Amino acid sequence: MSETAEIWRKRVASWRASGETAAAFSAGRGWSAKTLRWWSSRLGREAPPPVVRMAQLVRAPVARTGGRDGAIVVEAFDARVRVTIDAGADRDTVATVLELVALRVDR
Repeated sequence: MSETAEIWRKRVASWRASGETAAAFSAGRGWSAKTLRWWSSRLGREAPPPVVRMAQLVRAPVARTGGRDGAIVVEAFDARVRVTIDAGADRDTVATVLELVALRVDR
């Protein structure tokens, strides 16, 4: 990528992150909104955006029946896994289970 294209890639990324219109973002910066939109279009055709996979880890309390200490819920896309941790559970075992769940959800 040329030095000019790299400069505009950073400008376009900053514009997109700002949430502003092209006109508002370009105001007082020494380039026009039209140029910003043109570079955005050009750079968008050069490479597809990266795929970002996300998972959310939520700790949820569980009623204190049966000696249960708590639960961990892992959600990713359309998968939802609930792991209930009993009081006194071995920390290394819990970590291993969560690693295996994360590997499975990431597929």
